[in-house]
Amino acid sequence: MFFPDKTLFLAALLACSGTVPVLAQETDEVIGSVGALEVRVGDVRENLAALGEPEREALRRDPAAFSQYVRALLVQRLVLREAMGAEWDKSAAVAERMRQLRDGVVANTWLESVGAPPEGYPTEADLAAAYDANRESFLQPKSWHLAQIFVAAPRPAEGESEPAEAAAKATRLAAALAENPQSFATLAAQESEEPASAAKGGEIGWLPEDRIHPAIRAVLPGLTLGDISAPVRMDDGWHLVRVLDIREARIPTLEQIREPLAERLRVERARAGTETYLSGLLREHPIAINEMVLSKLLPEETE
Repeated sequence: MFFPDKTLFLAALLACSGTVPVLAQETDEVIGSVGALEVRVGDVRENLAALGEPEREALRRDPAAFSQYVRALLVQRLVLREAMGAEWDKSAAVAERMRQLRDGVVANTWLESVGAPPEGYPTEADLAAAYDANRESFLQPKSWHLAQIFVAAPRPAEGESEPAEAAAKATRLAAALAENPQSFATLAAQESEEPASAAKGGEIGWLPEDRIHPAIRAVLPGLTLGDISAPVRMDDGWHLVRVLDIREARIPTLEQIREPLAERLRVERARAGTETYLSGLLREHPIAINEMVLSKLLPEETE
């Protein structure tokens, strides 16, 4: 089953600003499913590692795009199952495409190897210098530790009626929480329709303010520690959100960001090493293109 709109959970996975979004190492929870096929935290981690840094940065900045990315993984798995059932993997078209892909993989992994930073980089001095030079850029926005109770109810299409049963359930839960706020964790475990957070009393973890779904973010200013929101309507259903803790904007210490900073420096050093290698290679072997012949390969304009 999909996590509610995925945005809250996926934003939590993207909360760290390291080179690859940091996914919890101690869990391999199901993020989404289509039929009997599932995508888990580990699956997403592997796919993110294969992306380029610009693509990962784009996903870090846009939780909605990250949600669509995971949905695309699910569609890909569904299509792959159909293709394998038809033995399409044995076709000539696949063999040729695999040959092309192999060439790219060999070239790219070679570039990664020649551009790899030296063993032991970065040193403590490198880390300290980078931290001091970029201290203000490490500012972390205000963050919220949230829990939720989710009632599934996909938003109806235009002209259709709001699902009455789901709305009634959300209203009933809101009334029960107003009478006894301390029952939130118990009700989340019993009533929430999102299994992963329900198993933890509704807890969904820490979320930076700028990566919380706008519908949830809009109600947070009116909540303090322990407060519970009225049911919030989102595309996937109703969310009752509780504030477990609040962390004001802050600049972390070097020790707190040591690993992501070290990884960032390694990536930058690797990029510089690769560019240096390519520049030298192309000086020794200049590129020459016959533009006249090339122009003949361009597709003709159609009227």
